[in-house]
Amino acid sequence: MATKKITCTCCGKSKAQEDFYTSRSYINKHTGRSSLCKECIWDYVTTEDNGYDYNKMLDMLQMIDRPFIQDLLTSSIDEAAKGNKNVFKIYMKNLGMVQNIDKRWQDSEFDGFNKPDTSENTSKSDMLLEIEDEEIQNLSKEDMKYLVSFWGKGFDLEAYIWLQTEYEDWVNRYECDSKGMENLIKEICKQQLDINNRRALGEKVDQQLKTLQDLLGSSNLKPVQETGANAVEQETFGTLIKKYENEKPIPEPDEKWKDVDKVSKYIRVFFLGHLSRMLGIKNEYEEEYWDEIDKLTVEEPVIDDEEIDNG
Repeated sequence: MATKKITCTCCGKSKAQEDFYTSRSYINKHTGRSSLCKECIWDYVTTEDNGYDYNKMLDMLQMIDRPFIQDLLTSSIDEAAKGNKNVFKIYMKNLGMVQNIDKRWQDSEFDGFNKPDTSENTSKSDMLLEIEDEEIQNLSKEDMKYLVSFWGKGFDLEAYIWLQTEYEDWVNRYECDSKGMENLIKEICKQQLDINNRRALGEKVDQQLKTLQDLLGSSNLKPVQETGANAVEQETFGTLIKKYENEKPIPEPDEKWKDVDKVSKYIRVFFLGHLSRMLGIKNEYEEEYWDEIDKLTVEEPVIDDEEIDNG
C-alpha cells in the first residue's frame, strides 16, 4: 500500500505525512497536517546561530494552531543548549507530550510575555480585553500615567505591570530609604525584564547577567552580602535594640492583645493586692484584690424569719 504524501506549499515537494507537523487548524482539516513541511518551517524559524526567531515561531505556531507555552520553551532552550540542538525542534518534540497534545493556539501560556498583535491599530481597551488578570483590567488612566512616569516610556502594558509587581516585591523584602536605592532597584527590575525577554527570543544573556550582578552588588542585595549584613546585626544585640528604638520602634499593641493570658492581673491581684491586705495598706491593689475574692467567695444561704414561718 502506497504511503500517502502531501505537497508542501512552500518548497513544492511531495513528502510523507511524517515530514509535516500535526495541525489542528481548520484550514488543514483535510490532511490534519501543516501545509508547510518540517524543513521549510525550520528554515523559516531558525536563525544563523541555530537559535530561533521569536516572532516567526509565533507565526508558525498560530498557523498550525499549536500553543505557545513559555515554561515549555524555557525548558526546551536548556535542553537544546546541552546538546547544541535546534530549539524549535526540541520545543515541537516536547509539545507532543500527553499534557500538551490536545492544546491549541488559544491555550497559549505567555507568562508575562507579549502576545502578537493581530492588528496594527490595537487600542488600549482591546489590549485589556485580551489580558485575563483582573488587576490589569481595572487599570485606570491615572494608574497608566503613574506607571509611565515612574518607569519611563517604551514598555508595553504587561511589561509595566510586571515591572511594578517586581519592584513592590523588592521593596517589601528590603529596606528602601533613599532615592539612590529606589533607582537601583528600578534598574534591577528593568534588567530582569530584559533578561527574560532575551531568553524568550533564544538570545545569550551573559552580559545582561553580569550587569544584573553589578547592580545587586551596588545595592548590597547579593545573597553573600545579605548574609554578611544579617550576621553583623546578630553579633551586636545593642545595635539591634537601638535600631528598634530609633528607626522602627515596636508599636503599642491593641487593647485586646496587651494581656491575653491575664498575667499582669494575676500579679496585681494575688501578689500586690494580697501583700497590701496583709500589711494593712489601703490602695487600688487591695481594692482589686477584694473585688476578685468576692467573685470567688461562696457564702452560706441566709433564711429569713418569714420563710421559717411559711415553712
